[in-house]
Amino acid sequence: MIKKLLLLLILIPGFSMAQISFTSGNSALVNASLYSGVAIGVTDMNGDGLDDIIRLDNASSLEIEYQNTNGNFTRFNYGSTGGSKWGLAIADVDRNGFNDLLTGGSYNGLKLYTANSNGTDYNSTTLTFNIFVQNLNFADIDNNGTIDIFACHDVGLSKAFSNDGNGIMTENNGLINAVSTIPSDNSGNYGSIWIDYDNDDDLDLYISKCRLGVSNPNDGRRVNLLFENDGNNNFSEVGPARGLVPLAQSWSAAFEDIDNDGDLDCVLINHDITSMIFENDGTGNYTNITAASGIATSLDNLNDGGIQVIMEDFDNDTFIDIFVTTRNGIHKLYKNDGDKTFTELPNPFPLPFGANRIQSAAVGDLNNDGFVDVMAGFASGYNGPSSSRPDRLYFNTGNSTNNWSEILLEGTTSNINGIGARIEIYGAWGKQIREVRSGESYGIMNSLKTHFGLGTANAITKIVVKWPSGNVDELLNPTINQSLNIREGSTLSTINPDSISKLRMFPNPATNFVTIETANRNSDVSYTMYDISGKVLRANQALPLNKQISLQSLTSGIYMLALQIDGETVMRKIIKK
Repeated sequence: MIKKLLLLLILIPGFSMAQISFTSGNSALVNASLYSGVAIGVTDMNGDGLDDIIRLDNASSLEIEYQNTNGNFTRFNYGSTGGSKWGLAIADVDRNGFNDLLTGGSYNGLKLYTANSNGTDYNSTTLTFNIFVQNLNFADIDNNGTIDIFACHDVGLSKAFSNDGNGIMTENNGLINAVSTIPSDNSGNYGSIWIDYDNDDDLDLYISKCRLGVSNPNDGRRVNLLFENDGNNNFSEVGPARGLVPLAQSWSAAFEDIDNDGDLDCVLINHDITSMIFENDGTGNYTNITAASGIATSLDNLNDGGIQVIMEDFDNDTFIDIFVTTRNGIHKLYKNDGDKTFTELPNPFPLPFGANRIQSAAVGDLNNDGFVDVMAGFASGYNGPSSSRPDRLYFNTGNSTNNWSEILLEGTTSNINGIGARIEIYGAWGKQIREVRSGESYGIMNSLKTHFGLGTANAITKIVVKWPSGNVDELLNPTINQSLNIREGSTLSTINPDSISKLRMFPNPATNFVTIETANRNSDVSYTMYDISGKVLRANQALPLNKQISLQSLTSGIYMLALQIDGETVMRKIIKK
């Protein structure tokens, strides 16, 4: 009753509340007549800290509009990618300071576009033609400090590619063998997302499965998969045990903390049954709370058309909201009420067209004001660019009394984008968490800059960054209402960050030994080794002349090295295979 009353009040002229609303920003674009397919991206491409817009005109021709400090954009047209593309992911695979792109479509080439040394052009490499890409992710699957690739394959087993450290990718399904638990041809892989669902500081993988025309809900081609990482990069499928297999035609999923209790909850888009909200109990077990969410009927009315699900705090009130796009219905924006219930907001996006459907979208801060904006497309079906409704940029005009913080990471030991890192912020609201991801939902790329709403709180007590390497940085009493850059190790140790970035440890994972290379080959290096419990196994050992540390006497597992380099200390995580 209260929700209905509030909804009626919102519709009364002159009444206002902390609602989420948007206004058209197309006048800031250079190309306001571009027609995207499903794949859209928003993230910083040129290293200036400002989110840029990455689109594929007619689902094929790559254009980037770079955000300028004056609020407008500068456009570069990089030309055809060779056919209609369904997936997009972005990361700096070769650590040259400029982000690279990954695209793929229906057997027309999984292509990696690497930026040149000044970020002004791209060189393309076709990794394989033997794949029908639905979704793409960059993730450090083996946690060795380099960014790998995971590509959802619509009609067969999904593919993984390992990075040699210089951006050269090699197909390697030994990274993860994402096979169906029910024997099948392993097709039906649609949405994929890498997350730490069980709070054990390693990456797990969830795949939304859908196979059109398959009516048996127990068919392996449409049974969702949750691969749990044991910390040694061994993956086991645990979806049924964790409660995340609804036996539906599932399209995409998002994982965020809807109740600020420190774990990742899930919103799952289904096409043959009601889309669902799942609550994490803190140990990685999930319960379907859709019926009590306040939006069960609305989710049911997506009419088999949900495409993207995006979760962000659009009004900066400290609670994650839900945005759903559709192929044949009406897009939905649900405001988080703060008690695990949501309210559907009426018409938050001004639409200039006859139809009121946003088909695909990506999000980030596109005018650098601390509010999450939306780059929206109006394609038809699953990936059919519109011929009459060009994309539209929506600037968020939300509650300006609410404060915010945005955080961009730079990994040193970890991958340079900090993909896979967990960020925690503490303050009057308690605790909020975010993860850094590349490639989300179904074919889209949201900003690598994590966004937090602070509500009316005027301070953050501390920010904690848990890096994939095992390093932990803490920043006390940071300034609010600004974008912060946090470099790995900047609060962890006294070693020069430039020295950290030039320190190499390889291979990792390793079987017999790891090699340590420092910026200065004449550096004095010693190490102390710990097991995962913190027990000292080797204390103050000099690095051998061959720079190799033997692992032969160790059992498989995770170990930590405290490296003393010219009197300064840095931590490294080793995985022994």
